[in-house]
Amino acid sequence: MLRTTNFFRSLQIEKLNRQTAVTDTDILVDNIHQYAQHVLVPRIRQKSQNAIKTDRIQIDYYQEKSVGRLCSCFKKEYSAPETDCLVCFGVGRVGGYNMYGTYHDVIDTTRPNLTLLNIQINDEVWPWEFKLVDGVLEGYVEAVVDVPTFKDVDLVKLYSTGNYFKVFVRRYSDTAWHILNRSSIRSLSSIEKRLIIRILLSRKTVNDVSPTFTHLYLRYKILNTTLYVDMPKLGAFKNSDNYALTGLQTTQAFFSSDLPQSSVNDIFKEHRFNTMWRIVEVTKNAPLGIVTSWDAELRSIESFELYNQLP
Repeated sequence: MLRTTNFFRSLQIEKLNRQTAVTDTDILVDNIHQYAQHVLVPRIRQKSQNAIKTDRIQIDYYQEKSVGRLCSCFKKEYSAPETDCLVCFGVGRVGGYNMYGTYHDVIDTTRPNLTLLNIQINDEVWPWEFKLVDGVLEGYVEAVVDVPTFKDVDLVKLYSTGNYFKVFVRRYSDTAWHILNRSSIRSLSSIEKRLIIRILLSRKTVNDVSPTFTHLYLRYKILNTTLYVDMPKLGAFKNSDNYALTGLQTTQAFFSSDLPQSSVNDIFKEHRFNTMWRIVEVTKNAPLGIVTSWDAELRSIESFELYNQLP
């Protein structure tokens, strides 16, 4: 039930600066602002969330990174990264995109304080890669990893060429090595948050081509929040000639305030048809500075685009 005007009038009087003269009109205006801020806008936000979850489409939302280590594929003479780089996905920052609700860690050639044994960095390719020194059969890369507090280990993936790889992990204060996988990270980090990861490369003879890898990608789920989007039904999409790709599908999407930030070039994968979409325009709905929802213009990501390989 709505409060009476007398309630708001008395509430405002208690907060008055007694050295300032305030008219009745000022009090009523302030009351309306407070009522909108504390009652109306939160109701709008909640109704937006409820509306989306009624006919919900679950998504994985990838936010483009604007800070972080500069990727080794970035060519300073062109002031641009490689568009086909699987380390940064053309963003120029290691990792490229961060999936909402997760934290990722990448072991690549730009990572500081690496330990290399019989390993060299090949900087004649972009992104740079690790490979064995000429004339040796085996070598490794080691990195110290600080594991965050997480709900689950979401992904462990090595981007490599060749077959002779072994990846191990151990606690920083221990000497016993374990095969690196989601289970071993869960187990070891429950005791100690600082781990050492070793990526071992080998070959049968020194004349064999060295195996190579660009990076090891680790991702942790740190939030239990599930995101949903409101989108048109199948068949309601339209083709657009406004973008560089021919026959591109465009549509609109509506996100609730469960998503705290949305920006142009962000990407999401909707679970309904496993379709990838990229945001080309976004409007933040934020009355009185309170985010209630996001309106976005989208374009479909074509099967040949690198974004389809986002982990």
